[in-house]
Amino acid sequence: MAAGKLNPFLAPKTRPMVVGHRGVPSVHQENTLAGFRRAVSLGIPAVELDVRLTKDRKLVVFHDSDVSRMTGRPGVVAQMTWDQVAKLRLRRDVPMGIDANGSKVIARYEKEERIPLLADVLTEIAPKVAINIELKLDMARWWQVDVGAVTARTIADLGVEDRVIVTSFDPRKLLAAGRASRSIALGFCFDDGMLNFVGPLMDKIQRAAAVEGDSRPFHNARRLLSRIVETNWIGRFLRTHAIGAEHTLITKDIVDVLHAQGVPIGTHTIFPIGSTTGKAIAETSASKAEVDRLVGIGVDWIESDDPERLQSLIDA
Repeated sequence: MAAGKLNPFLAPKTRPMVVGHRGVPSVHQENTLAGFRRAVSLGIPAVELDVRLTKDRKLVVFHDSDVSRMTGRPGVVAQMTWDQVAKLRLRRDVPMGIDANGSKVIARYEKEERIPLLADVLTEIAPKVAINIELKLDMARWWQVDVGAVTARTIADLGVEDRVIVTSFDPRKLLAAGRASRSIALGFCFDDGMLNFVGPLMDKIQRAAAVEGDSRPFHNARRLLSRIVETNWIGRFLRTHAIGAEHTLITKDIVDVLHAQGVPIGTHTIFPIGSTTGKAIAETSASKAEVDRLVGIGVDWIESDDPERLQSLIDA
């Protein structure tokens, strides 16, 4: 059975749907029930979250492979049991990487929080907001794709297929999810640094003019990625239903071409708190002008670390 047409991520829109990136991390620690509940109370229509599989095959809502940044304690999620993870607390002062100026960012919160199970989040939150579930790309565990199938079965068992989309930068995990359930919406994701490994060579072959508001190197690599997004050949191969792409890759032509094929396209991340991977943040990520551009070209959803601010701009 194909993914339902009533799924909020797939339904046609007149304005982009606001998605709280990992909840509302401007107020509560990322990927917590407190953050998801805040999104509900603010009237945010959707949230994004990350899932990982513990040693005893429990799905936990957590971004990093290692728990140290969020908890201050050592440990790798895949090597821990759920009982071990459940005892951890997300600390009040959380390192969030670097901002657009390259300065270190520390997010400060009122109290510690627990790491939730995906099933608990879906049971409470899915009836109230749509959910983008991201299967993390984990190079250290590249061959292990069980998280895709376990996630798909959990969604199906709880009967929330029409409320979620499963996305990933890892095509193999998406294939595993699709094999486990044909009724779940899938989306392949594009990061604008995916081709940085050939960026220096491409810049030597042809010097590219800088894009306004984006002084980072490797413009040619990003332009090639944009063309790949537009063709949707990866989506056709994976039999996905939607695309998620960094906002720096998306143009009106791309949105128009994909919409003509019935393919929704969402984007990330506007008003980011910081980059935990060390990747440089485009200056446009925190600008109202970029929000206006994305609304104008008709993207289907926009993820943000400050979804309340984003919603106010879109509704204005």
